[in-house]
Amino acid sequence: MDTVSEQTAVKESQKSSLQVSFYIFRALAFADRNRSTASLIGVVLLVTLCDILFDAVLFEPYKGVIAIFSGSFPGGFEGVDMGFSAEVWQALLGMILGTLILVISIASQSIPKLIDLYMKDLPSLIYVWFLIVSGMHAILINLYADIDLVRPASRVFNTHILLVLSAFFAFPYIFYILRYTKPSNVISRIYGNNLDQIHDLTTERAQALITVPNIREQYQVQMFEALNQLDDILEYVSFKELKADIIHQMSLTIHEYVRVKPHIGDEFFTVMPKVRTDISFKTMIGQYGDMEKTKTFYEQKLFRLLGNVYIRQIEDGSFDLASLVAAEMSEIGLTAIELEDDHLVDVIIIRFNTLLRFAIKHAIKNNEARNLYNVAFHYGNFVNHLADYQRIDYLKRCFMYFRIYGIEIFKHGKNSPALYFIVDVIATEMKKLLEKVYNEKWDRDLQAHLLGEILQVDNPPDVNKEDLDQGVLINNGVRILQIGLALFYERHNDKEFVEKILKDVMDDVNVLGEINFSKVIEISCGRLKFAGPTFWEDTDRGNLNIYFTPDQNLVDGFKIKLYDRARLKLIETISKEFRLEEEEAQLLWEMSRLMDVKDYKAITQKAKIFEQAIQKLGQLDYQKLDLLVKLREKLRFTSENPDLIVGSSRQIAPGAQLTASFRSPTNHHTYEEFSALVRFNSPNFIYIEPSDAKQLPALNKEQQLPITFRFTTSRNKRVYQFTSQFDPSKTQERNLYRILHTEKVKIIAEG
Repeated sequence: MDTVSEQTAVKESQKSSLQVSFYIFRALAFADRNRSTASLIGVVLLVTLCDILFDAVLFEPYKGVIAIFSGSFPGGFEGVDMGFSAEVWQALLGMILGTLILVISIASQSIPKLIDLYMKDLPSLIYVWFLIVSGMHAILINLYADIDLVRPASRVFNTHILLVLSAFFAFPYIFYILRYTKPSNVISRIYGNNLDQIHDLTTERAQALITVPNIREQYQVQMFEALNQLDDILEYVSFKELKADIIHQMSLTIHEYVRVKPHIGDEFFTVMPKVRTDISFKTMIGQYGDMEKTKTFYEQKLFRLLGNVYIRQIEDGSFDLASLVAAEMSEIGLTAIELEDDHLVDVIIIRFNTLLRFAIKHAIKNNEARNLYNVAFHYGNFVNHLADYQRIDYLKRCFMYFRIYGIEIFKHGKNSPALYFIVDVIATEMKKLLEKVYNEKWDRDLQAHLLGEILQVDNPPDVNKEDLDQGVLINNGVRILQIGLALFYERHNDKEFVEKILKDVMDDVNVLGEINFSKVIEISCGRLKFAGPTFWEDTDRGNLNIYFTPDQNLVDGFKIKLYDRARLKLIETISKEFRLEEEEAQLLWEMSRLMDVKDYKAITQKAKIFEQAIQKLGQLDYQKLDLLVKLREKLRFTSENPDLIVGSSRQIAPGAQLTASFRSPTNHHTYEEFSALVRFNSPNFIYIEPSDAKQLPALNKEQQLPITFRFTTSRNKRVYQFTSQFDPSKTQERNLYRILHTEKVKIIAEG
C-alpha cells in the first residue's frame, strides 16, 4: 500500500509540475508573441521602481557624490527647471525613430519580413520604450511641478540618470540598428534563434510541454517559419555570398537538428495541422504517416526548400550555387551516416535522385551538362561516404541508380550531345568506388555485383545502337573507363574481373562490326596510353583528367588480348550462324586478313569480297579447295540463292543445267549446241557432264574454241550467260570436262 501511495504521490507531483510548467510556458509564449506590449510593461515597471528606489535609497548618497566632486554640498533641487527636458526627450526620440524608419524601410525592400524581425528584437523594443517612458516621466514631473507637487529626487533621476543614459546609448543604438539590418547579420540571427529553439526541445520543460498538442504545433510552426524566412531572403538578395551563407546555414541547421533529434520526445514528430498546410507539404498528402514513422518531417521540409533553391539556381545559370546545394546534401548525408540515421539516409538518396532528375531536364532543354556534372560528382562523394562506413546495401542501391540514370542520360545524348560526357562522369564515380572496395578487400561477390553495374552503363538494353551516330560509338568514353578499370585489375593480377570486362567489351564486336570495333579499341587504348593526369582546360571540378590511368605500361598487352578475344568471338559467332567447322572458320579468317578492309563478317555477307579473297589465296592445295567448296555452299554464295546475283562462274551451283553453243569449226556461219550438267564447281574449274559427248566440239589444245554457256536459276528465273572454254592443259578428268572460270557472268533475261 505504501508503494502504491508513493507512486500515486509521484504521479500527482509530476502532474502538478506539468501544470505549473504549462502555465509558465503559456505566459512566456504570450509575452513572446506580444513582445512590444511586454517590453512596454517591463520598462514602465523598471522606471517606476528605479524612481522609487532612487528617492528612497540613492538620492542622498548621490548628493554626497556630487559634493565630493564639486567641493560643496548641493541643494535646491526643487528649483531645477525641467522645461527643457521635454524638448530634449522629443529631439532624442525623433532622432532614434527617424533613423529606425529610414533604415528599416530601406532595408526591408531587399530583406523580406525585416520589420517582423525588428518587432521581436528585445534590445530595440526596450530602448525605444525606455525613451518614450522616460519622456513621459519628464512630462509628469513638469505637470506635478505646476501644482507644487515637487519631488527633487525624481527631477534628478530624470535629468541626471535617464536622460544621460538615453543620450549616451543613442549613437551606439543607431550603429546597432545599422548592423542589425545588414543581411548577413539578419541571416545569422534567424539561424541562431532557430538553433536555440531546436536545443530548447531537449530540455525537460520542453519534453513535458510538447505532449500538449497546441504547444507542439507552435514549436513546429516556429521552426518552419525560420526556414521559410531564410528561403524568402535567399530569393530576394542578389549577392552570391549571401545566398551561399543562407544555403550553408540551412544545412547547418539540419546537421545540428539531426544530432539532437534522438534527445527529443517522440510526441514532437507528430505532424500537426498547421504544418500540414505549409506550402512545402500541401502536395505531400498521404505521406504524413511515413514522415511521422521515420521522424523526418523537418528534414523533408528543408530538402523541399533546397530542391526549390536548386531549381531556381540552375534556371538562373548560377552553377556554383546549384553545386553548393548538392555539396551540402552530401555533407548532410555524411552526418546521417555517422549517426546511423537510416531513415534520413533513405531520404537523402531520394533527394539526390531528384536533383539528378532536375539536372537532366535542364540539360536536355538547354544542352548544358554542367549542373548534371556537378550533381553526379557530389552524389559520388556521398556514395563514397557510404563505402567508408561499410553501408553495403545502400552502396548497391546507389550503384543501381547510377546505372539507371547513366542509361537514361545515354538515351538523351542523341538529341543533346553534351550529355554523353555525363555518362562518362557517372562511370568515373563508379570506377573510383570499385577501385576503393577492391583495395579494401571487400567481399568478392559484392565486387562482382558492383562491377556488373558499371558494365551495363554503356549497354542500354532498350537503345538501338545502330541508330546512334557512329562518332558517339567510336568515341565511347565509358568503354575507355572500363578498359582503364580492367588495367587496374590486370595490375593486381585479378584474372576473374579482367575476364568479366573482356567478355563485356566483346559485346561491341557484334554491335559495331569488326571495323568500327577496331577503331574503338585503337582510340580507347591510344587515349589511355597517352592521356596525362590533368586536362588542359579547367572545369568546376578542376582539371583532373577522368580518363587517365596509371597503368599505361599495360595498355599494349591488353590491346593484344582484346584483338585475340575479338577474333575468337567473331569466329564463334560466324561458326554458329553458318554451322562452320573449325578448319572452315579458320580458313575464312585467313581469307579476311588478306583483304585491304579486314572485316570477317563482311566476307560472309558479300560474295564479291569472298571471290576477291579466293583470288588472293594464291596456289591452293586439295584440302583448301575442298574447304572452299564447302564454305561456298554454307555461305550460300551459289546460284541456288535467289538473293544472289551471280557474277562469277565459281558461283554456279552443282546440278545447274548448262546450254552451250559454239561456232562450227567447219562452217563459221553456223552454230552448234550441246547441253551439260554441272557436277562439281571448284575454285579452279567447273566440272561438267555433257548429255552427249559426241556433240562436243573437236578438242584442239593449241586453239580452243570459245563456248557460250547459258543457265537459268530455278527460283527467280534469271537467265545468265558467260563465255569460256575447256581447260587446254587437261580437258577431261574422270569422264568430266573441265571448264575455265570467268568473272564475266551477266544477266541476259529475267522473269
